[in-house]
This record gives sequence, C-alpha cells and structure tokens, in this order.
Amino acid sequence: MSGHIHPKSFLDYPSQINLLKQKQLTIHNETIATNILKKISYYSLINGYKEIFKDSSTNNYYPGTSFDDIHQLYLFDAKLREIFLKYILIFEKHIKSSISYHFSNTYGNGIAAYQDFNNYDYGKNLADVQHLFKKMNSKIYGRHPSLQVTHHITIYNDVPLWVLTTDLTLGETACMYRYLKGHCKTLVCNDFQHIGRAELGKMLIILTKFRNICAHGNRLFNVKVQDSIPDLLAHKKLHIARKNFRYQHGKSDLFATVISLKYLLEPADFRLFYYELKRTIKKYSLPDKVLSAMGFPPNWMSILRIKVY
Repeated sequence: MSGHIHPKSFLDYPSQINLLKQKQLTIHNETIATNILKKISYYSLINGYKEIFKDSSTNNYYPGTSFDDIHQLYLFDAKLREIFLKYILIFEKHIKSSISYHFSNTYGNGIAAYQDFNNYDYGKNLADVQHLFKKMNSKIYGRHPSLQVTHHITIYNDVPLWVLTTDLTLGETACMYRYLKGHCKTLVCNDFQHIGRAELGKMLIILTKFRNICAHGNRLFNVKVQDSIPDLLAHKKLHIARKNFRYQHGKSDLFATVISLKYLLEPADFRLFYYELKRTIKKYSLPDKVLSAMGFPPNWMSILRIKVY
C-alpha cells in the first residue's frame, strides 16, 4: 500500500546501545546503561527525554552529550512529579473542603441537595451537570464504593457532600466549581484570599491536567497544555517577556502551575514547595534550556518574594 509505514523492529539491548552510539551519544559504561534500559525501557527513557539533547538538523546528539545526561533528566523529571503532586494534593484537599462547606451551608449537605439542578448555574450546559451527577452516583451506588461512602449509605441512606468530595477527582471537583452559582463561588474564592472566580476556575483546569500527568508518571518538565491561566499580577511583577501582547512563560506550561500554587497555597506551604523545587533544580545541574522548556523565566526564584495581592 502506498505510503504505508512499517512498525519499528524489535531491538535487543546490545542493538539499542549500538543505535545510541551511532547517533553520537557518549556511553561511558555500557553495562550500567543496559541495566538502566532494562529497568526503565528505551521508549520511556530515550524517546521521552532525548529531544532536548538532539540536533534536529542531523538527528544526532549534540557533541559531548552522554547517556548519563538523559538519565539525569529522567530522574529530575521524576522528582519534579513527586514535588508538584505533593503540593497540588494540598490544594486539592483545600478546594474540596471549601466547596463542600459552602455548598452544604447554602443548600444542604445530602444527595438531594448536591444533585438538585436548581442549585447550579449551568446555562446551556445541562449535559455537563448531568454527567457530573452520573459520576457522583457511580461513587455512591457503583460496584466499588469507598468504605466511607458505604458506611454512610448503609447507616444513614445518604452521603454528605464532605464525604463524597473525598472520592471525587480534581477534574470532577473543577466541574462542580464551574457550575456553582455566583454567590457560592465567591465564598469559595474568599477562602483563597484575593483570587477571582474566573481565575480560580482556569487554575483548576490547569492544575487538574498537571496533577494527572504527575499521577500517571508521564513526562512533566516540558509539557504545555491547551488551556492557560489568565494574565495575573504575578506575570507583571516577574517581568515575564511578552510577544504580540502575550506572556511567553507561565501561561500553559509548568511555570503556570507554580504561579497558580503561589495564589492558592497558604504562604507557609508555598514556601516549602519553593525550597523543595529550588533544591531539586540545583541538585541536577541541568542545561539552561531545560528550565526554559519548563517555562521558567531567568528570574523565576523571585516568585517567593513578590506580593500577588
């Protein structure tokens, strides 16, 4: 068939090593490199992290690039996922607590309240709220409900929202927030100091996507998602470069997550996050273009000191 591309052939470990050497990658110890490939796989390590070290015009590695360089970037990315997931989860617990409190205080805390269409502002997006209710019901009445849901449905024949939210994903929580009525949204935003309703909604979308990347063990450092956070005072105070009136960093890249956490974490938690991140970046001594790929501006460390409200 014309234009048909044949799948890549299987390569054993010696062949994988030879292929890397043919592409001008320095391998100081082939035994160690082979053991790393056995544990991680060629696809996860090389295909996942090679691009920043390769010359696109020759398809070979830049002179002086070693197998260790790629492995160090892989390890760095794994540590990044650990750090970002840890602190996104702190925010996740806070937003779930805030939504469950203010919704329950406003409308009631049981199934009848949080599955009442009258308690949401969905406009033309009724199907989204119906889908959210379906997700909720799968966690309450599905085949594998959590222990806390089973306890409440068995004893009380109801599940308070503050119990259910522990089982909702961050994406489902973001959907619930999106369709809260304005007054309830404002109450939630007040729990995160000076953040607007639309700003929090967009940050929730970004944080959900990066949280899922971390949780699934996918490459993180150079990811850019389709959604973006709004232009914020943090962008201005960091003097982030603009092109065609658009900020070039901190919108849909990993640094957008850093900015979001600056607004959404308690100052003490953000300080801990910042120092863990700073120590990790310093430890791995990576090329400047790695930070650039992460969306980090040269003065990114200033984010600890700036006031964003």
